[in-house]
Amino acid sequence: MSLIADLAKAAEDGGYESVWVAETAHTPFVQAAVAAEATSRVTIGTAIALAFPRSPTIVASTARDLQELSAGRFVLGLGSQVKRVNVQRFGVSFEHPAPKMAEYAEVVRGVLATFDGEPIEHRGRFYEITMPPFPGAASVPRIPLYLAGVNERMIETAGRVYDGLLGHPMTSPRYVAEVVRPAVERGAVAAGRDPSEVNVTTSVILQVSDDLEAARRQAAYQIAFYATTRTYRTVLALHGFEELAGPLREAHAASDLERMADVAMPMVDTYAVCGSAESCREQLAAFDGLVDRIVLGGAWVGPDRSAIVENYRRILSDFRPG
Repeated sequence: MSLIADLAKAAEDGGYESVWVAETAHTPFVQAAVAAEATSRVTIGTAIALAFPRSPTIVASTARDLQELSAGRFVLGLGSQVKRVNVQRFGVSFEHPAPKMAEYAEVVRGVLATFDGEPIEHRGRFYEITMPPFPGAASVPRIPLYLAGVNERMIETAGRVYDGLLGHPMTSPRYVAEVVRPAVERGAVAAGRDPSEVNVTTSVILQVSDDLEAARRQAAYQIAFYATTRTYRTVLALHGFEELAGPLREAHAASDLERMADVAMPMVDTYAVCGSAESCREQLAAFDGLVDRIVLGGAWVGPDRSAIVENYRRILSDFRPG
């Protein structure tokens, strides 16, 4: 966890606007707490925290604490994850994910309102919450809620219900322009909202190196890992890569990471940003005007820990704002 603190402080000192922590090997809420304690100005967000394995009341109470700890700098980013992860890793059911995520936000906001003295009486399709948390916790500034989305229905839900969308790292400017933005707008308009009220944030797979082929190979590991999941087939189909999903799943079933990377190599230039800092900045410029925020991250499947850390340090040093 000391590395999280070090990188968060380096990001703040480098003039970055926000720091985002993911739910992978470590819980996002502990990482967010560490990042908040190490900084004083940057926004701290979860990208993402898994919703369905957690009660929305517990999530709301945790978010309240993080908002207090960070002095009003916390953004709660939530996601449904995919069915297999929910059922096989966490032992929870997976049902109607987009409507359930919409209701989840309603419950979280309702619980947060109890800290301002409001009662809660939620009786919905998926959740029934009629008792507030234990008394004693003070009111905090409003916490923005962001929703992770890949496919149109979940993205529309973000536009309709949430304060922002968290786009998946395996993306492209074309996917944002042709799928993400229109879906956000449809959701917002359906709810009577101005689409500009919905922050569109996307992550990218960014591998910074003067050795272009090494950077592309590292990105290929991550793309291969993501592309084995059926949820992302629309991202593949838009660019004509859907025929690679089968070979990737076969290699994954055989635990053959090198073969997975081989299969994914043709997708690297579409779904990742790789190369020297100058080249990467030029590639990232393709997102200008399409998103409100880009979260710069790298491959965490494939490269060893030292390579992962080195990539993050390169990002921090080479992409400072201004």
